This record gives sequence, C-alpha cells and structure tokens, in this order.
Amino acid sequence: MAATKYDDDAAAPRRRGVSLAKGPVALIGIASLALGVLGFIFASQSFTMDVPDGTVNGGTFLGIEGNGWTWALFAAAGLLLLLGSTIHWGAKSMAFIVGVAFIVGALIALSDGTDILGIFATNNWTKLVMGAGGVALVLLSMMPRVGRRAGAAPAARTDRTATGERRSARNGEVEREPIGTTTTRDGSLDDRR
Repeated sequence: MAATKYDDDAAAPRRRGVSLAKGPVALIGIASLALGVLGFIFASQSFTMDVPDGTVNGGTFLGIEGNGWTWALFAAAGLLLLLGSTIHWGAKSMAFIVGVAFIVGALIALSDGTDILGIFATNNWTKLVMGAGGVALVLLSMMPRVGRRAGAAPAARTDRTATGERRSARNGEVEREPIGTTTTRDGSLDDRR
C-alpha cells in the first residue's frame, strides 16, 4: 500500500455558542440613540460652549438635562453600540469603549458640578444615567459566549495517497477537489482562479 499522509484540516465546524453581549448592547444602543434624538427634538438644540471651565445649561427631557452636545453624545454612543452589536467581539469592544467614555464623563460631571468641561450640560439625572449606563456597558463587555459544545465531534480524518488523492477515513472514497484549486504541500487548498 502507498504511503499516506494524514490531513486534519477537514475539521467539523465548531459551534461557538450564543453571545451574552450582543443583545443587551443592542438594546442599550437603541435606548441611547432614542434618548439622544428625542432629547434633541424636544429639549434643547443649542450647541453653545464655554470651554474649559464655564457653565452651560440646556433643556430637560424625561428629567435628564442636556444641550445639543449632550444629546449628540447620547445619539453617537447609541449608534456606535448598534453598529458594534452585530458580532460578538464588536459588541464587547464597543461596549467597553462607550462604557468607559460614559463613566469618565459622569465622573468629570460630578467633579465639575453642572456640566462636562463647559461643553455637555448635565444635571443629577444625566450623571446617573451616564454612570449607570457606563457601568452596565463595561460589565457587558466581559460577557462570554455560552452553550459551546464541550466535546466537539471528531474531525473526519483524511488520508492522502502517494498520488495526491485524498481518501476519507470514513468510507475510503476518493474526495474530489474543486476545479481551479491545487493542494499545497501542507495539505491546504490554494485557489488558482
């Protein structure tokens, strides 16, 4: 019998599990985007600033004070969270970035009193929403995938004969490679089209 080389490249597709971050990050993103847009429409459209230590004020929406910059911050954060929530690692990384930005903003607003660096108007409810949202997002950025299969099905081992044909270990039939591809020395397929 001809010498054979074993290929373990034909592994069964792995089931990765369900992301615990994607759904909640998307929901927080929708809420933040809605708050930003509705606050801009119904509360304040003023983009006045008094950087770095002046005082800016704005209108209130649902008890949350904000000027145009504050509502733009909430809307931009919500949009970034929504765009990142489509894939697991994107949801986690965007949740961490936006969460840290919200926490830093809330801490600066606490130390400054009435605004964030003379740009974003805040009140106690704004600080609370930003701080709580930031903490929730940082916690969501640490969420894993669940439901991963513990023992994945063994990969179908493929033998390679001296002539380069691939024989399946299951049934011994020759496996045909797609037209326009060649097999490299390490057994992987290389598309030549």
